[in-house]
Amino acid sequence: METYRADLSADTTGRSKKKRRWLWTILLVLLVAGVAIYAQGRRYLLDGLPDLPNKQAMWEMNVEPNITIFDKTGRIIGHRGPFYGKPMKLSDLPAWVPDAFLAIEDQRFWEHPGIDRKAIVRALMENTKAGKKVQGGSTLTQQLVKNMVLTRDKTYKRKFQEMWLAYKMEQILSKQEILELYINRVDLGNRAFGVEAAAQRLFAKPAKDLTLMEAAVLAALPKAPGTYDPVKNPKASRDRARLVLQTMMVQGKISPQEMHEAEQTAAELNLGQNTYLDEQNLGYVFDMVSERARELVGTGVKDLVVYTTIDAELQTTALKSITKVVQKYKKSRKVSEAALVSIETETGAVRALVGGLDYNKSKFNRATQALRQPGSSFKALVYAAALEAGFTPGTVRIDQPTTIGSGEHEWAPKNYTRRFRGPMTLREALKLSINTVAAQVGAEVGPNKIVELSQRLGITTKLGAHYSIALGASEVHLIDMAAVFMVFANEGVKHTPFLIESISDTAGNRLYTRKERMAERVYALPYARQMTSMLRDVVDSGTGYAAGLGERQAAGKTGTSQDFRDAWFIGFTADYTTAVWMGNDDNSPMKKVTGGLLPVDAWKDFMLKAHKGIKRRPLKAPEPIITDEETKTLIAFYEGLTASLTKERNLANGQVANSGDRGEN
Repeated sequence: METYRADLSADTTGRSKKKRRWLWTILLVLLVAGVAIYAQGRRYLLDGLPDLPNKQAMWEMNVEPNITIFDKTGRIIGHRGPFYGKPMKLSDLPAWVPDAFLAIEDQRFWEHPGIDRKAIVRALMENTKAGKKVQGGSTLTQQLVKNMVLTRDKTYKRKFQEMWLAYKMEQILSKQEILELYINRVDLGNRAFGVEAAAQRLFAKPAKDLTLMEAAVLAALPKAPGTYDPVKNPKASRDRARLVLQTMMVQGKISPQEMHEAEQTAAELNLGQNTYLDEQNLGYVFDMVSERARELVGTGVKDLVVYTTIDAELQTTALKSITKVVQKYKKSRKVSEAALVSIETETGAVRALVGGLDYNKSKFNRATQALRQPGSSFKALVYAAALEAGFTPGTVRIDQPTTIGSGEHEWAPKNYTRRFRGPMTLREALKLSINTVAAQVGAEVGPNKIVELSQRLGITTKLGAHYSIALGASEVHLIDMAAVFMVFANEGVKHTPFLIESISDTAGNRLYTRKERMAERVYALPYARQMTSMLRDVVDSGTGYAAGLGERQAAGKTGTSQDFRDAWFIGFTADYTTAVWMGNDDNSPMKKVTGGLLPVDAWKDFMLKAHKGIKRRPLKAPEPIITDEETKTLIAFYEGLTASLTKERNLANGQVANSGDRGEN
């Protein structure tokens, strides 16, 4: 029998107690560390967590300002900012609309508390098996939180906050309220949020009228709106829509027959036949309207409805007209950009405005922001000032070597042809765009008077009061030149170009209505008619001859700046005043592109289409016939004298006299 030893037993007991103390100490340390780590982690994960507002505020949470833009006929042509349709209740929609979204996005929506653990585990397994992300575990509530409250950052912290807020949201809102909010706020691509906005944009119909297949197409979008865009990627859209239908059928939301019938209607979807024009077509107009609308009504109202003067068909025609010409001559003539603005002559309403060939590449508006030299098109203002100073269309000046000023300010303008024609009337000089005569007249009238008249008629930029202003050396905006020529067409009455007719809020309350201003006479009626008559000559038989519109009367002026850096044509009929500019953004020269060449081609192409179906009306101008006998006598005398001098000079130089042409530009 083994002898019991009390000393050994006590020693063993002591060691056990010591071990237990160490164990409890370690456990306590681990517990404290765990609590500290948990607290620190929770603090980190919840740092910057936004609060969820009350039910009503959630509907307005983080909704960006929106402007809905209409054309002159009252048709929606686009939006600035996100496009939200009117709020829809589930009871307003066919049952298959919410069912389609739940089938593909959150099958256990009615069961989970905002976070679906089963979906998360399933997604982890599928993604691990595939070696990449092929399935998501986010619930519909999480998607709503992500889109409304959180940033798009893809971090574990943001994901934790998303789940936390989704759980909190389910405690504030009922399941039905969450689903309604989702249906109205889900991102469905192309800046359309909610089923009503997407239904209008893609199908041109309200969401309450969506078919089963259309509902499936919309439900296919949240996963990747760009990838499953039914307009840009119809096959991918159709395939995913069919997956939506199959899932709905498996869940018992639709019958196999309904699924089959819906799939058969895929080819009949009326996609892309909506009323909106794209950014490429109307981007410059949208920018101008958005900025001007906020100036007119302030920033107090978030969402605006703006009715504009734009003619959607003319806008499309304008872009096509300038694009066609530039693309054709881009390489051979070294031209890369163009702009066009067309205004209703009698009102000032802008019907078309294109600030460049590709809005998506360049937002710079060459119709309203660019400052370019107008070249000889500015001669119209020189001769307009001359008429005020006592000149007449029949006043004679001599086209000859001319020097203006002296010393370091001496200036010797040259004609495009480098030839001189001798005595001619101002009418003839404008028609043929003779530089020497324009320079002489500009010097006689005085640069200051030309500047004053230009600003009175519509030029808004600062002009240099120097002699070279007579040949368009000062930079101007294209739209300003159109406004000036419109004054001539309207017998001296000024109509400032405008884009906006009225502005309302989304409830229909009128915030702004353009008031008809009293007609402002800025130029004497007789002079305006004389200018129109002279400008008609330019089109009928001058440098703008190629702009002729057949039996429809037109007037205008070509313009080419130094070294062919800018080419212009501004012209008008009784219906439209249209200005075209062509050139390069880097101000590099084109290859012998004059205003009477490419700009005229684009102008004519646009104007012929713009006037289709419009009854011909005459311009408000006297016929370009010289009846002043004294003027006729002076012309005959100077022409005879010049002919004699030219003959003697040619004989002395052994040259033969040259025949005339239409001038330079």
